[in-house]
Amino acid sequence: MAETTPRETVAHDASAPAAPADAGSRGELHLSERAVQRLTTAAAREVDGVAAAADSSGSLGALGSALGRDYPRVDCEVAGNRVRASVQIATVWPYPAAQVAAAVRDHVRDRLAELADLHADAVHVSVEKVVRASSTASTSTRRRVQ
Repeated sequence: MAETTPRETVAHDASAPAAPADAGSRGELHLSERAVQRLTTAAAREVDGVAAAADSSGSLGALGSALGRDYPRVDCEVAGNRVRASVQIATVWPYPAAQVAAAVRDHVRDRLAELADLHADAVHVSVEKVVRASSTASTSTRRRVQ
């Protein structure tokens, strides 16, 4: 009769955790269009020259943001792992609008691939508004007299 060693016993123990399944066999992740819109909006805001929401809503300020009148505005169509996005942005003067739009297009495409493994078939970017940089951004860097 052969004796079993503790290693053999542990290897065949039913209570031991199973090895993780291959990533391809574990299932799929489906993102809603709203989630893809939020990723696209966040990616557009990361580009230099894109106006912040507070700057782009004009005289309405926070009310404009609450009403959805700020930029960027995004509309996405998702089919499987493919996306078509339409992005409307406000740029900050004096950034060149065409260069900012191209940077937004490329950055959105890259971030969707990186964060959600989505392939952007098309990213249409239009510059809807040009605004001055916010006065709050310039005053926050000034030193106060104490």
